[in-house]
Amino acid sequence: MNPAERLLSIYDKLVAMQPDRAMLQTWANVFGLDASGEHLEDEVTACVVALRGQIDFAKARLSANEVPTHLTSPGFERLKHVASPAQLNISWHQLRGNIQPPECRQSFAWGSWVLRSEDENEMPAEEMTDLLSKLKELEESLGDTEMSPYLRDFIQRQVDTIRSALRVYDVQGVRPLQEAMRKVAGDFRIEEAHFFQELEKSPKKVKGILAKAIEVIDKTAKTCDSLDKIKKFGEGAYELSCKLGPKLLPYINKAIETLGS
Repeated sequence: MNPAERLLSIYDKLVAMQPDRAMLQTWANVFGLDASGEHLEDEVTACVVALRGQIDFAKARLSANEVPTHLTSPGFERLKHVASPAQLNISWHQLRGNIQPPECRQSFAWGSWVLRSEDENEMPAEEMTDLLSKLKELEESLGDTEMSPYLRDFIQRQVDTIRSALRVYDVQGVRPLQEAMRKVAGDFRIEEAHFFQELEKSPKKVKGILAKAIEVIDKTAKTCDSLDKIKKFGEGAYELSCKLGPKLLPYINKAIETLGS
């Protein structure tokens, strides 16, 4: 999908929703979230904020393609109005009349056609499931293993960063994953000395968890590159991760070497 096509997909799901629910539940269905989840409001809010960002991003890409702003009206503005955390307790019935007219959908359909050269590959469902499963397994290992508070916090931060990016993948595509890889690579760069000091004095079981964490990071970065087939906004995520400051690839190799010591 391209940036505007993602908006079209979300728009079509939204207007198909039944009108008798609050926006919190409506968005939960649109984004495929567990409506009975303990942290539903936080998850919906994250997706709604990501959707607002995607609207702005798609408009910027259309502007870069010299599309006049009036051609994104009224759909883009009205969807952004509906996609507000402040509206989560309002009934969908109160908002749907403003966003349902066919001219709203036409804005997204037109944008999708203009940006057709910016299509990304789509992450297979099984790959998303595998990444989420590995993150869950890694997080469970953190709870079951004694390690220094520093290492536990360091790994948990990477888990949270990648999981947050995956949560909004259907809204924003590969961009959040690329940003997550930049953040992860930055953490390794900034905390290199402390990280390896803690790693080298850790027992073998902890080193194994660290190696698994880096394996997940490595897999996520490679997934980014497989999705961004055009790489029009700079280097691929895996290339970027391997080139930022003290390179991430040596971290992977060093962690594996340390695991064997």
